Amino acid sequence: MAYQTPTPATFKARYPEFTAVSDALVQLVLDDAIADVGETWVEKDRARAQMLLTAHILTMEGEPGRTEDGASGATAGTGTVKRDKVGDVETEFATPSSSGAGGSTLSAYASTFYGQQYLELLRRNFPAIAVV
Repeated sequence: MAYQTPTPATFKARYPEFTAVSDALVQLVLDDAIADVGETWVEKDRARAQMLLTAHILTMEGEPGRTEDGASGATAGTGTVKRDKVGDVETEFATPSSSGAGGSTLSAYASTFYGQQYLELLRRNFPAIAVV
């Protein structure tokens, strides 16, 4: 099976939860993911990694809820709940840049299912090398 660059149509067929998101936005994010996941990746993993990265980025930007709700930007209520308070209702969301001491920039991918799957492919394509 030869590599085929993902399109908004193939992305939405694979991830129908993003059907409401405009093809133009999907294509913009796909273009970024295609640039990040290039020819150094194993061909059989490349398109899937590009689509997973696209889904992760869209999710972190508040999609598909942002499009469905008609909000004009990523909502404050995106991401993982870091802290919750019931009396006087207070909720704090973790942001991709907030990681614990010694945290890696790769840890931001762990915040979505798509990012977790992307990390698995990333590790398979670029395994850690131990120097002895």
